[in-house]
Amino acid sequence: MRFAVVALLLAVAGCGSEQTTAPTAPVASSVAPTPHTTRSASAAEQRSASRLITLPRTAGVWPGPNGLSGVNGDPTFDTAHVEAFCAARGRACRLAQTYTDRTSYESMTSGSGWTFEFFSDFDGALVISQGLVPTGGEEMLAGCAAGDYDTQWRNFGELMVEQGRGDSIVRLGWEMNERTMAWRATDTAAYIGCYRHAATAVRAANPDVVLDWSINAHGSPDGLCGGLATNCYPGDEYVDIIGIDNYDHYPWSPTKAAFDRTALAPEGLTWLYDFARAHSKPFSVGEWGVVPTGDAGKENPSFIRWMHEWFAARAPYLAYEAYFSDCGQGGVQSSLFRTDSACTKNPSSAAVYRSLWAE
Repeated sequence: MRFAVVALLLAVAGCGSEQTTAPTAPVASSVAPTPHTTRSASAAEQRSASRLITLPRTAGVWPGPNGLSGVNGDPTFDTAHVEAFCAARGRACRLAQTYTDRTSYESMTSGSGWTFEFFSDFDGALVISQGLVPTGGEEMLAGCAAGDYDTQWRNFGELMVEQGRGDSIVRLGWEMNERTMAWRATDTAAYIGCYRHAATAVRAANPDVVLDWSINAHGSPDGLCGGLATNCYPGDEYVDIIGIDNYDHYPWSPTKAAFDRTALAPEGLTWLYDFARAHSKPFSVGEWGVVPTGDAGKENPSFIRWMHEWFAARAPYLAYEAYFSDCGQGGVQSSLFRTDSACTKNPSSAAVYRSLWAE
């Protein structure tokens, strides 16, 4: 659906173009999901992304009573692992982020029922990060732009409705300006055409879908989107939210002045927020976190504080934010609360996050 911005105070995951190895995604659960059941009207309201996004939020406060804040399931894409993170931070999550499998077009679309089933017992909004072509399918982008896969995209929209998750956020073709994504925009026109076909087909089957167009922060390589991510913007008609994935790396922020400078630079956090406001769209930060494996070489708890300040200052127009927890080999190692040996520990960052997000 296309919702109006309230004008009153209103890889699986790619984590930066300088990552030589895309972060490993949390895995899908092998535990049988709870069967889908009909939800009460109250539960449906709690799951309605379009409704939750337009609730009033007060500038200077985050999350407050109405802010949409959440996380991905780590190491498993399911309710239990989202809720474990949220219990550790001291505030329930009203939003969970997940991803589809990208082995084939079918597994991305009609075969992605597990994506919803593993959150069948989550009474909050879902954010589904959805690629435009499967892994290794770079050559399929032109066919997508020509409408060759419209049927698969309609199937995905129908599946969302069947699973009772039609009113969810879909980060369609996110981080097209990141070199490890199969749908990276080496051909800007092909990317835009594919996005538009997919958006139109999903909406035809599921008019309630909320489409989030998200970039990778801190600079596009010259060969992607012509060197500037907003060259790949598909147009206001095809977008409900404009967003960014913003990690503390390449460049990291050793000081608040450095944080502000990076945020204001082209493809920075504030720079894209201003672009969203110019297009009358709410803003999202679909992935963010500390990166001890990046150019800082250590955790940076101040980054957590500065992000919180940034969220609070722009709360009326912030659709949602989702921390990205990762312990995958070659990934960003951003986990705050996992204690197993696979994870780099970020205790100072975890303490700051908990102090700011706890109720």
